[in-house]
Amino acid sequence: MTPAQLLHTLQLTDSLFPVGAFAYSDGLESAAAAGLVYNADSLAIWLDHFLNAVFVPCEGLALLKCVRAAEKGEWATIRSIDEELTALKPAAAIRSSSRSVGKRLFKTYAAIVPDSDFLSIVETWPHCNAPVAYGIVLSHRGLEARDALVAFGYVRLVGIVSAGLRLIAIGQQQGQALLTRAIDKLPGVVDYIVRAEGEPLRSFNPLLDVQQMNHRYVYSRLFRS
Repeated sequence: MTPAQLLHTLQLTDSLFPVGAFAYSDGLESAAAAGLVYNADSLAIWLDHFLNAVFVPCEGLALLKCVRAAEKGEWATIRSIDEELTALKPAAAIRSSSRSVGKRLFKTYAAIVPDSDFLSIVETWPHCNAPVAYGIVLSHRGLEARDALVAFGYVRLVGIVSAGLRLIAIGQQQGQALLTRAIDKLPGVVDYIVRAEGEPLRSFNPLLDVQQMNHRYVYSRLFRS
């Protein structure tokens, strides 16, 4: 990764970049309301579950496949991956939030990068899931697959910890300790995903699925999912 690529990656993964991810907890709010996630230890378990049951077999693998396809200009393949990702999300709110973040990423990135080819992609395909959008954008920035996976993994982990800080009784220092613990696992997780590149996308995480579907019934909500 060149210094310029590093800086642009930091820009795209910073909370200042307006993709709206801060408005979604991906079921963590429901879990906190139900008493399933209530302290640092239980949030650590939630983070581990996300990495092992969501990022490895589904989101991260989808991003890897999209990066490979984008490098070859295989847009039909990417559209197929996007459709499969949508089908793998049982909760309507999660389908909506993922596509909303993807749309905002596309729109903002296209506005700051003067590239007519990328703009044509956005104009003909304005809605897609977040892993797909990040895969396309990070590939457009010239990132290799591993670097793109690390960057997107960081975005997702930061989002979970940020939501946790607003939902349960933990402090900033505990939050950073949890994030550090998760970040330390990320390179190994990325290696596993790269080795599994030829495997199909899959999703079996009933704990998250149920909490994501239950979010609409939470009495007082801070998040949209």
